[in-house]
Amino acid sequence: MIPLLSFWWYALVLLLGLAGFALLALASEREGALLLGRVPGARERRRYRLLGWPLLAAGLWLGIERWGGEYGPVLWLGVLAVAGVALVFAMPWRPWGPKRAARRRAVPAQPAAQAAPSRGRRAAQALGLAALIGLPLAVGRALHEAPLHPLLRADALHAQVGPWPFTLAEEEVAPPETSPSGVPVKAFVLRFCPTCDAHIRTAYLKWREPHPPHSLGNPFRGQHWERLSAVQLQPGLVPRDRLWLTVVGKDGSTHQLALDVARIAPATARFIEESSR
Repeated sequence: MIPLLSFWWYALVLLLGLAGFALLALASEREGALLLGRVPGARERRRYRLLGWPLLAAGLWLGIERWGGEYGPVLWLGVLAVAGVALVFAMPWRPWGPKRAARRRAVPAQPAAQAAPSRGRRAAQALGLAALIGLPLAVGRALHEAPLHPLLRADALHAQVGPWPFTLAEEEVAPPETSPSGVPVKAFVLRFCPTCDAHIRTAYLKWREPHPPHSLGNPFRGQHWERLSAVQLQPGLVPRDRLWLTVVGKDGSTHQLALDVARIAPATARFIEESSR
């Protein structure tokens, strides 16, 4: 299941793709004539192109910013494919399509009444153009005001385990949550460098030093570029205990790193200190 915030990032890239493709369609003579009911002028087509291409480029930039240089362009192309197919199937359903226009021509109309559809069509086109630009802006503003992603916060840890750089952060800046079984649990988010994932099999998180190949801890699960692990705080933890990150490579190599809890999760460190008294 895609988290809600991630869904809105996908939606924003999709809206940018739909808007960009629609504007580029308006910038062509054939599709522009189909959508507008008339052939757009050269200056009008140029204006649509100047609006369309930057929207597509903005989708690519967001994809790289959100999912990294390795996955971002691939996901962007996939979202563009969905946007293109959706636009192709949506164009025949335009309210001023040939079939509906033929029906209107078949019904005798007074000259005064013929101006109403023209004004309505212009109003619908203006509304559609405003929606093409306004919807991505509205979703982008909502994402801008949403809480900052854990790995983008200033408290995120940037370090290296073995040959692999990584970023680690607590999912929420808060004390551990109590599970239904009554055990405190703390969740952490992990992301390796874009080229690292091809060489990593599994990553684990554990209180106190693990001893490979057994008891490596709780594995990180989820998307390669955004792994999540929820570790339980077992009884008897003391402030000097560390969290250990263990990473197993696809070549069988194992690399470990001790993490200072007070550095990456200050509220959890205070919770352990108070519980150990």
